[in-house]
Amino acid sequence: MYNHETLIKQYDNLALITELHGNRGLLWNEVIGFIPFITKKQHQGLVVGDFANYQQLDEYSVVIERIKQPFNEMERLNKRGVKQSIVNNLTQIILVVSPEPKPNYLLIDKFILISELMKCQLTIVLNKIDLSVTKIEHELNLYTGLGYELIKISAKTKINELDLIRKLQDHRSVLVGQSGVGKSTITNLLLSSDKIKTRSLSTKSKKGKHTTTATKIHLLNMSTFLTDTPGIENLHPNIHSISDIQKGFVEIYKDNFKCKYRDCSHLNEPSCQVKENVSLNKISEQRYENYKKLISTYL
Repeated sequence: MYNHETLIKQYDNLALITELHGNRGLLWNEVIGFIPFITKKQHQGLVVGDFANYQQLDEYSVVIERIKQPFNEMERLNKRGVKQSIVNNLTQIILVVSPEPKPNYLLIDKFILISELMKCQLTIVLNKIDLSVTKIEHELNLYTGLGYELIKISAKTKINELDLIRKLQDHRSVLVGQSGVGKSTITNLLLSSDKIKTRSLSTKSKKGKHTTTATKIHLLNMSTFLTDTPGIENLHPNIHSISDIQKGFVEIYKDNFKCKYRDCSHLNEPSCQVKENVSLNKISEQRYENYKKLISTYL
């Protein structure tokens, strides 16, 4: 039987950062489980979700030696308006919506844009189906028609829990969505321990309050990870040009080559196939208006 020290020596010293608290945190790999670590001064830019090489410091902790270049980064604006990475190396974004609070489709389209720019799989989860969902189901047909998968659950009553669990399998996922849609309740449902604090919707505003205070990756099984992070509504898409925003609107992006001008922005140019498709109801006017709003916000 291997002891802790033997397991460290036989492994290639690559692990996932699951928590950060100043210059300390937790790493995880499948051989030795969770490992407390400290960082060197040159590694102060660590982000939850980074993969790190480490060396043993003592019997119960390690020190990080190198960080692998992340293949994607999820960013938000901090209180000073500066972009800040909050989690790296995601493979799936779970976009949670619900009948209450009323869906903000501009925010939903921003989350979809972020997933496309990060090259993450996106799945929409309709939570609270124990409530009346006829209206929102009809509205979400727009997104299933674009190819985004929809899973319907009730975290409160555990309806269709297994459908969500199967969708998370073998992914590093994060839950995103408006406050109050049930992200923390879903996280509690998925975890067998380590329950996190949740709050109910305000009865007056029907809006929720953020209850997550620090980014943390939860291990659901040996190949499945769930990230819980605060301030998710302040996510900032990594945009450099209009073409980046177009990537978040697949129905617009696919028609780029059909316009008269190769670099058509689909705003004011003549002979624009996208604007023609909007007028013919082939492209949702709501989505097109959100496309224009995102351009005015970020460019």
